[in-house]
Amino acid sequence: MFAQLHGARIAAIHTAVPQQEIRIEDELEYYGGSLKKAERAKSMIGTDRRRVAFPGQTASDLCQAAATDMFAAHPEEKQRVDALIFVTQSPDFDQPATACALQHRLGLPQSCATFDVNQGCAGFVYGLWLAGTMVASGSCGSVLLLVGDAPYRPRDPRNRIMAPIFGDAGSATLITRDVDAAPLIFSIGTDGAGFAHIIQPGGRARVPFSEKFENNRAFFEDIQGADGYPWRLCDTYMDGAAVFNFTLRVIPEHIREFLARSGADPATIDYFVLHQANRQIISEIARKAGLPLEKTPSETFSRYGNLSSASIPASLCDLFGQDGSTGKRKIMLCGYGIGLTWASCLWEAANCACAPVLSVPAPDSESASPEAQVRFWCKYLQGERDAT
Repeated sequence: MFAQLHGARIAAIHTAVPQQEIRIEDELEYYGGSLKKAERAKSMIGTDRRRVAFPGQTASDLCQAAATDMFAAHPEEKQRVDALIFVTQSPDFDQPATACALQHRLGLPQSCATFDVNQGCAGFVYGLWLAGTMVASGSCGSVLLLVGDAPYRPRDPRNRIMAPIFGDAGSATLITRDVDAAPLIFSIGTDGAGFAHIIQPGGRARVPFSEKFENNRAFFEDIQGADGYPWRLCDTYMDGAAVFNFTLRVIPEHIREFLARSGADPATIDYFVLHQANRQIISEIARKAGLPLEKTPSETFSRYGNLSSASIPASLCDLFGQDGSTGKRKIMLCGYGIGLTWASCLWEAANCACAPVLSVPAPDSESASPEAQVRFWCKYLQGERDAT
């Protein structure tokens, strides 16, 4: 899919990460107690730290924090929002859409349309395309795009494929109507043959929980993978080699074709902001696509880990947050991963407001803890609507 959208402007971007930071040296037990092995892993991964959500802190909480920070800087924009899109793979509930709750929590108008989108590492660019389409069509004057992920359960620290790499974050982006804005140019693709390369197999319609409690044991038991690490049906599985091969086979060619079709001279592009999967993948994509490394940042991965759908907005906030604005720059965005999907956007930024990445503390209410939430909803189902 290739599209040009006219009349839509990316006006502001804010990103939030949890204050909780976990470093490789905090987990020496998973490296046989050897600091030397941990240092070797750090060198291979390209980071020694990641930001991890506190118990009771969800992707929607992090997105809410980013949006609240944005509206504090631009209070006049809140009542102008016509639609809210929440892009995540970790909603608060299976139903209703978490976007509905976020509309209320943020104090947005009741005339605001709301919906969730299930997307991962390409999710920010997918969300820009959806929001931009809604604004460019004239159906919305302003769309709030919230993008982020944080898993339901802590990642298993024994699994050194997943745990050392992934972090948690949420972002808020405002897309507004502006007839003078340069067009947003998109290219999006999917190879569903690889859908199982990154997957959480258990717990939904295809592999549902049993009504008999004792039959659900298999969902939470360790499965020894061919890679030597433990996996569980209810956790996210990733075939790292297959994903790596897909990325280097598809994404550099996609970038070259996208730039050629959009008529953009790569030399005139100020930054190529890629999904921060890890430093090795970013440098290899840049090399194979012919992108200059000095224009292809990877520092956000080193600071926070792989933030999935929020890695691109976090990178933009890292790049421009201290200045408060992108200024006038030409930027290419490219996300890729789960699905398998990919999406790119060519963006002539015109003073888009950006803030430094916000660090969010633990929830200050005991009622946010998972245990308290279980008690609350049990009482709610019993009819105690004022349960606390």
